[in-house]
Amino acid sequence: MKVALFGAGRIGKVHAASIRADPRSELVAVTDVVAAAAEGLAAEYGIAVRSPEDILADPSIDAILVASSTNTHAELIEKGVAAGKAIFCEKPIDLSLDRALEVRRIAAGHGRPMMMG
Repeated sequence: MKVALFGAGRIGKVHAASIRADPRSELVAVTDVVAAAAEGLAAEYGIAVRSPEDILADPSIDAILVASSTNTHAELIEKGVAAGKAIFCEKPIDLSLDRALEVRRIAAGHGRPMMMG
């Protein structure tokens, strides 16, 4: 499974190592609003820094792992669903319970795995 990582901070680095350690997955791209963080992680793992839009539009990427700031989780899940990606998201989905439940409803009908850490 080809995986792209959204977020290259502390928890993103932990997830990058986990993706790399699993022989069933391949870390292929990273994106982060802090360019230096994305570039550092990309250099460490020999992967590409790509925009969120490029990642979501790439049909060769099977899954996204959302480890970005909390305020981006809900929107990235919705975009991942629209792009047909499997999704793993760090907690919480959103600080609003209503928004989290809305995202849950959207993700439930998309036919690909959606997990929350």
